[in-house]
Amino acid sequence: MKLSEIDHNLAVQSTLDIKGLKYRNVYQEPFAIYGLHRAGESGRYLRLPAETAEKVSPGVLSLSTHTAGGRVRFRTDSGYVAVKVRLRDAHWMPHMPLTGSHGLDLYVYDGVRDLYQGSFIPPIEHPESFESVVLFPDAGMREITIHMPLYSGIAELLIGVDENAQLEPGRKYRDIKPVLYYGSSITQGGCASRPGNHYCAAIARETNVDFVCMGFSGGARGEQAMAEYLAGIDASIFVCDYDHNAPDSRYLGETHWKVYSRYRAAHPGTPVILVSRPNIRLNDQEDIRRRDVVYQTYRNALENGDRNVYFIDGYQLFAGSRRDDCTVDGTHPNDLGFFRMAEVIGEMVKKCLSGNS
Repeated sequence: MKLSEIDHNLAVQSTLDIKGLKYRNVYQEPFAIYGLHRAGESGRYLRLPAETAEKVSPGVLSLSTHTAGGRVRFRTDSGYVAVKVRLRDAHWMPHMPLTGSHGLDLYVYDGVRDLYQGSFIPPIEHPESFESVVLFPDAGMREITIHMPLYSGIAELLIGVDENAQLEPGRKYRDIKPVLYYGSSITQGGCASRPGNHYCAAIARETNVDFVCMGFSGGARGEQAMAEYLAGIDASIFVCDYDHNAPDSRYLGETHWKVYSRYRAAHPGTPVILVSRPNIRLNDQEDIRRRDVVYQTYRNALENGDRNVYFIDGYQLFAGSRRDDCTVDGTHPNDLGFFRMAEVIGEMVKKCLSGNS
């Protein structure tokens, strides 16, 4: 007997039979897509252009189709929101739930902040193509944000509401440039239980500032082609967090200053936040050497007269009691780990934004 037959709360609905349900492609108005590269124009869900990704590495080319950081916003008074999803490049991982790697989740703005309302959960049997629905207690007008999968690509995404419901453009992000994040699998969102728990997404909900997620699992190594692409992104803040993907401290030392200095040359006044890797181990000598590399970039920047550069010690990202409970495998954060990262990095992001607003 299946567990879902024993506990019906664990059952996942994979096909819908809702009277009056009408689907629309997210490329159509009034939906607004955020966090992806010219999605409405290219007809594809990409985080950066394929020709750029090819110059960086095969890994980044593959991961560029993953929709980490992708969001859709709109307003509706429908009593439910449904999705019909067809995925591409779906990646199964033993230490990350399908709700995070393949699923989507939905938040509603209550006038103060965005509140989680439910997840669009893929079925275990066929997670690459599914329908799912989030039901509301009534049919009032709501500001909706839907987060896309962290470790899968989307081939097609349809959003459904009642055919008689109003459907309007959604709440806009603040009228400032997006926050740019560059880093490892952690920056991509591994291994959050659902996309909204990704630390970049959590910070965006607190600030209502758009963001661009350039997190690449195993593929963020400070390559020159990537440094050039990042320098071409005009952001309100640049958060640089690729320590984990550098093969060793020596490699990190050879590339870290170059990534910082290339971005700084292109954007003299943009705040740059340098982050060393989040860690549950406090005495590993290689980890200490890597942290010293990131800190040295910070010190060198200060000595060169940069007064808009900041350093976050990765040892502080999981600080507090139960530090050892912040990951799923000793490296990748669970939801507790991402919550603590959002608190620490988010505080610095808010500080930088207050100086720019």
